[in-house]
Amino acid sequence: NNFPSSYFETRNNMYCSDMTSRFSFYLSCGALDVKFLYNEIKSYEKRIGSNKSTYWLVFELLWREYFYWHYQSWKQAYFSQNGINNSYEFSDFTLYTISDLKRLSDNLFWQASLNELESTGFQSNRTRQLFASFWINELGLNWRSGAYLFEEYLIDYDVFSNYGNWMYIAGVGVDSRGGRIFNIQNQLNRYDPEGVYIYNWSQAN
Repeated sequence: NNFPSSYFETRNNMYCSDMTSRFSFYLSCGALDVKFLYNEIKSYEKRIGSNKSTYWLVFELLWREYFYWHYQSWKQAYFSQNGINNSYEFSDFTLYTISDLKRLSDNLFWQASLNELESTGFQSNRTRQLFASFWINELGLNWRSGAYLFEEYLIDYDVFSNYGNWMYIAGVGVDSRGGRIFNIQNQLNRYDPEGVYIYNWSQAN
């Protein structure tokens, strides 16, 4: 199987998530660990050769591992409104159901991503980033509400990666440049130019 050599070309696929690595479920439940996969990728590189795709597989494993060790230093800050910035603040936040969220916007990406999450318990990494950006920047919702929604629905939920990445998008985590604001339509034009993701998941109700 030469999938590791072509991972870079498919890693941002939004609709056919089988084209992504799909390691996250096995990592989150303990069936695999990062060290094992790292060594397997390095062994593959020795046999087949390394390229940009194998580099990104390793990079994303290390990103996941980074959040685990980062949490060991910051602990409860991961659940603070201010994240790792300033003083801790643990005020209550609103809990949403999928039905609640569908009523907040008729944006096609928003509706499709909610349908996918509800139907499968999964979203690709690219979709999760866009979802979090829409949640925070377009709807003005509390990032911890979004992190909790993923905690409730994702089949590959991992506390460290989940809260670490939500903080990252919200600008209260490890990104020194502040929060990430994605232009959703530009991202869709780039990663779903044929509109396959929107078409298929907007039909699911």
